[in-house]
Amino acid sequence: MAYPDPRASDAVGSISPLAAAVAERYRVERKLGAGGMATVYLAEDLKHHRRVAIKVLRPALAAVIGVERFLREIETIAALQHPHILGLIDSGEASGSAYFVMPYVEGESLRDRLAREKQLPIPDALRIASEVASALDYAHRHGVIHRDIKPENILLHDGSALVADFGIALAVSNTAGNRMTETGMSLGTPHYMSPEQAMGERNLDSRTDVYALGCVLYEMLAGEPPFTGPTAQAIVAKVVTATPEPLTTYRKTVPPAIEDAVLTALEKLPADRFSSAREFAEALEGKAIAIPVSARTTRRAAPHPGWKATLRNPIVWGLGLVTLASLAFAFHERTSPRLARSESVVRFAVDLPEDHQPALWDTQGPHLAISPDGTTLAFSVTDPRGARRLFIRRMDEAAGRIIPGTENAFLPVFSADGTSLLFWTANRFQKVALNGGAPQVVGEPGPIQAESWLPGGEIVYAALSQPQLMRMPATGGQGRPAAPLDSARGEVAQYFPHALPDGRHVLYTSRGRGSTEDARIGLLDLSTGRARRLDVPGIYALGMLDRQLIFTDQAGTIMAVPLDLESGETRGQPVPLGDGVATSAFGSAVATLSATGTLAYLGGDQTSKLVLANASGETPLLAEARMYSQPRYSPDGERVALSIASGTASDIWIDQVASGNLTRLTTGGSVNERPEWSSDGSRVLFRTDRGARSALWWQPSDGSGPASPLLADDSTSYFEGVMSPDGRTLVYQVDISGANVMMRGVDGDSVSQPIANAPVDEEQPRVSPDGKWVAYVTYESEGPQVVVQPLPGPGAKVQISIRGGSEPVWSRDGRQIYYRSEGKFKVAEVSATPTFHVTSRADFMDDKYLPSVVPHANYDVSPDGTRLLVLKGERQRLLVVHNWGAEARAKLRGTSPP
Repeated sequence: MAYPDPRASDAVGSISPLAAAVAERYRVERKLGAGGMATVYLAEDLKHHRRVAIKVLRPALAAVIGVERFLREIETIAALQHPHILGLIDSGEASGSAYFVMPYVEGESLRDRLAREKQLPIPDALRIASEVASALDYAHRHGVIHRDIKPENILLHDGSALVADFGIALAVSNTAGNRMTETGMSLGTPHYMSPEQAMGERNLDSRTDVYALGCVLYEMLAGEPPFTGPTAQAIVAKVVTATPEPLTTYRKTVPPAIEDAVLTALEKLPADRFSSAREFAEALEGKAIAIPVSARTTRRAAPHPGWKATLRNPIVWGLGLVTLASLAFAFHERTSPRLARSESVVRFAVDLPEDHQPALWDTQGPHLAISPDGTTLAFSVTDPRGARRLFIRRMDEAAGRIIPGTENAFLPVFSADGTSLLFWTANRFQKVALNGGAPQVVGEPGPIQAESWLPGGEIVYAALSQPQLMRMPATGGQGRPAAPLDSARGEVAQYFPHALPDGRHVLYTSRGRGSTEDARIGLLDLSTGRARRLDVPGIYALGMLDRQLIFTDQAGTIMAVPLDLESGETRGQPVPLGDGVATSAFGSAVATLSATGTLAYLGGDQTSKLVLANASGETPLLAEARMYSQPRYSPDGERVALSIASGTASDIWIDQVASGNLTRLTTGGSVNERPEWSSDGSRVLFRTDRGARSALWWQPSDGSGPASPLLADDSTSYFEGVMSPDGRTLVYQVDISGANVMMRGVDGDSVSQPIANAPVDEEQPRVSPDGKWVAYVTYESEGPQVVVQPLPGPGAKVQISIRGGSEPVWSRDGRQIYYRSEGKFKVAEVSATPTFHVTSRADFMDDKYLPSVVPHANYDVSPDGTRLLVLKGERQRLLVVHNWGAEARAKLRGTSPP
């Protein structure tokens, strides 16, 4: 294989593990180079006395996909025998990774020749393209797609083309599957990616290789690929939206039929391209006619009049003056401190691995961040076991990656330079460099609600134990109040800090004495230590754009209003800029805006339908789509209590199962959720935001009386509670130094006793029908696990789930525990004789229903145990609007965006 650059070579000493592993067949001489997926070494085949190239998969990639599985997959590629395909000689395992052996080709790559000549003679370019097309057609007919055709993978041996790495990308894709996200690698190169590949489509066919070959031929003729740009992000945006310039713009000698063939190969829709590489080759040879869709209704340009005639044309002189003025304006725009350049606005959805779910918001707030330059997203995802980790996705990559060491991570925030992430887990702030390395603890603030990272390195955060924002050095230390509350304007709490790039000002959500409807945007000046509650009725601040405060209201509408940071005064009325942004239970928008004007948000509503389901099918119970959550059957099975949200407010409703009559129960407060029945069905208890802290209240289930506090005080937050079958004991989850499960008597002795208070989160308690056991979720292992222990104890825990689990629910007879795990609803048969143990585990049905965004089961078991009461909704999409700032400015000016 051709790797002529001697600067890439390394000493043999650095490759001794490989040399030792292959010593019987190959003598490794030196390192030739390294690519995105593998490192290449020059070696001698001792049996056949020939030079070979040995490629070794990167360790991170090998660890994710499995060496044995990769080697099995690569057997398909080894069977490819074609004069223009660089064949596979051998493969095996070395030092825990996979390697494969290919002939070493003396010569150069097409990239080397293009770097030297820039443009190739037309006959040479057509011959190379035809030879590559022949290799592609052969492979496609054998079911193999290359996926990474580019000049670097086309070798020139005695002037003839050899396609290298044929099918390696496919083997990696097939074996790694969705787990490619964990490696930080993506398949394909932006300049040569087809639009469908750039958009993250997984089911690619042969026409994606046709597109890439069209790009390569375009570059051989024009001297550059059809789409270029300063960043990979800009290139991908053009691949998806722009039309390539005609080849005759760069080279008038390109025959019209060749230009038509290349532009046909470059059509956006696969259906508009050549159906095969053979058809493309035939068009290049004049055996087939190609007319690109974009050219079918246009005429070919007239011959160029020549440069002297052009200079004499007065229109050209006028256009030249306009061009000079445009260049001057462009220079001013580029050097002025604006947030976004005049580029096209591009919208796209971010795909996730099929076995991961986004965990973008819960009671703490949004778990979504964008780098200051708008090129990288970070957000939380959960795997099939329910384990939460951070996921990084660059805009110029077809896939993203999981950040190692971020188990149970919440609230990601980028550093000012975009090179590191700050996050919260286990009551600690940790930071991790995006280019690798283990996370490092930088502070222990205890339970928090949100945080922001200032350019100077300081952290501003909202602590659950304090009403005002706190500040802490990112190097560690104790937190201290950032500023007193603006009590003169009725401020009682500060949430959701958002640091501005000046390092001095912090926007935040200011809560008054009423519900979230009384929320305002606040402004904190760190230099003076003053917090100011602004007269802006917003629930969540996204940032500043050209002196405009950008924020969202309770309905998820993005708004803008002019704000003077020095005086803290606004001018005029807020202007809506867009809607459809999902909001959390506390009203925070699941959205993030970069300093350059790129917007990312969770789009679509959160509505669902209430259905009864099992493996055999579904039966609607409440067919009207609304924002339902946490349905619970009454003890007699005749009613269902559930929470229904509208905007950021939510209330408890009661559904009469037989008639379908739905009536509202709660009327006070803003957030009323997580309903549970008393043992006799006379009351419904629920979590509410009434009062200073999150509390548990209850109310007569027939609406005959008002709600009253069950467990509430000004110093502690209570998030979920369930009653014992005898009605005497309340089991609840409290957030003190993490989530703990506690119990206390309802009447008489009301001293709280711990059930689970290890230094990890424990949540989602459910009491068994006989009152002797409590199931809950613990994070003592890598991910959440469902366990059972005696109530009140003492006694050992019995693990119910195997590979992670959440949302446990008992059957009415206490013989089964249902839970969610690995994309399934599972059921464990349990027995308490002679001691509590699991007798069997089985899948109950596929889990395609809405999980809970808060720690509380989002389903229930039907009274007869044959079906589950679940919420059927559409999966929401994470959307990105590149250069949203230009669109916002246009709306504020009353014009159309670019």
